[in-house]
Amino acid sequence: MNTAENLQYKSSIIELLDGLVDLDGSSQSLRACIVNGIQLDSRLLKAGDLFLACFGKNHDARNFVPEAIELGVAAVVVESGEKWQGVEFHGDVPVIAVDNLSAKLSEIASRFYSFPSERLTVIGITGTNGKTSCSQFIAQALTDMGMNCGVMGTLGYGIYGDLKETSLTTPDAVFTQAALSEMVDRGVDPVVMEVSSVGLHQKRVKAVDFDIAVFTNLSRDHLDYHKTMEEYAESKKKLFTGNKLRKAVVNLDDAYALSILNGICSKVDISTYSATSSMATVYATELEFNRTGYKAVINTPLGLGKVSGVLLGSFNFYNLLAVVTTLIAYLPDRSSRTIAEICDYVSSLKPVTGRMEIIGETNEITAVVDYAHTPDGLKSALLALKEHYTGQIFCVFGCGGNRDSGKRPLMGEVAEAHADHIIVTDDNPRNEDGDVIVNHILSGIVDMSKVSIQRDRTTAIATAISEAQPGDVVLIAGKGHETYQDIGSERIIFSDANQVRLALQKRAEKNHE
Repeated sequence: MNTAENLQYKSSIIELLDGLVDLDGSSQSLRACIVNGIQLDSRLLKAGDLFLACFGKNHDARNFVPEAIELGVAAVVVESGEKWQGVEFHGDVPVIAVDNLSAKLSEIASRFYSFPSERLTVIGITGTNGKTSCSQFIAQALTDMGMNCGVMGTLGYGIYGDLKETSLTTPDAVFTQAALSEMVDRGVDPVVMEVSSVGLHQKRVKAVDFDIAVFTNLSRDHLDYHKTMEEYAESKKKLFTGNKLRKAVVNLDDAYALSILNGICSKVDISTYSATSSMATVYATELEFNRTGYKAVINTPLGLGKVSGVLLGSFNFYNLLAVVTTLIAYLPDRSSRTIAEICDYVSSLKPVTGRMEIIGETNEITAVVDYAHTPDGLKSALLALKEHYTGQIFCVFGCGGNRDSGKRPLMGEVAEAHADHIIVTDDNPRNEDGDVIVNHILSGIVDMSKVSIQRDRTTAIATAISEAQPGDVVLIAGKGHETYQDIGSERIIFSDANQVRLALQKRAEKNHE
């Protein structure tokens, strides 16, 4: 569940809704209405709160208005429609109907928390892959430089290195503003924020003033929600159209780069990055991979720089280029860092938990846990291993239930093309039949001779670790940092990394028998 520190704010309902709904006829009656907190979830309401009751695809929070009034809320704002019209008083509690309330939540919450993003430098990162790694890398580098950097995304929110849990990559509009306000109170600046396409489409960050927007890449994902790649891309582009945006950083090598660039306002300062093209603001002139990581020379507006580190794969090198470009875009206003200093900090970057993370490497085999859960993500992870290792590749993966089923055969196709041994297993089947998910994956595989099916994920991981030969690599893909597995309506404690460690220990014990 999303949680943010309790912040002591108060606001009049008039101030919160000014210009968002016509209150002229009721303004006098509402003038004394003061709210002490705002909530979207009726289960979190306290006396004196404002209840924002939206109508969504899967629920209608307006059904809980009577309980909210009984609890003693100060006011209720509901999505207009049907019986919900105008302003009605239930005792002393006003119930105010607002058209398109969901799209106005971010503004209402921003007003309540005194416009926190106006008091922060906010760096927003969007893209199919790389959001978490880039946000963590940027925060890691800025923290090492002595800044009190904040993060909001998949791994949590708060000061880098001390994050609190969130349930979504881009949390709901109210939580987002509350978390930003908390970071203002803690003296955090800047804040690096992952921004999902769904969050952008649902306007969860509409009232967040982004100073810098970063685009990593775009490939198939979330088509259960967006339906087409064009709609998916249009949602991503919304991050680059904010009125307060000052700078943009774009991956010039991505197929959607031109579309992103064409949508950016002329007043925004644009920087690009590329692994090869000298047309980019930042680009590589040399790149070499080895068993321990990479080393490269990059060309930047500050001059040539040398970087080296322990990150695995070309896609992580793209993340590194995004980080360098973003740091150069951010730092000139605040310091006189040289490219050599920036490269030193970037070279010290450590892998993000669950992102191409080597777990318990032995002299015999290497085991890597990665969050790859899209066709492009899985392909990138497998190709990354080929760039660093020469042994055969074991790939253990599945696909989540109640999500885009169209990507499942594509992931099977990718695994067949780039792995030597495939074990198809459960990921988070949720409320979907696991056998159906497996069959979807298998429909993309032609040669079944290198495929085995083991739906129990613990057994699948143990099998791959035990069957790998010296010099081989085992990739456990799909769940990354997650410490649970969603099966039916239950959330079970489960960690790929822990299961890998146990399997490696058993392998070592067997070898010493």
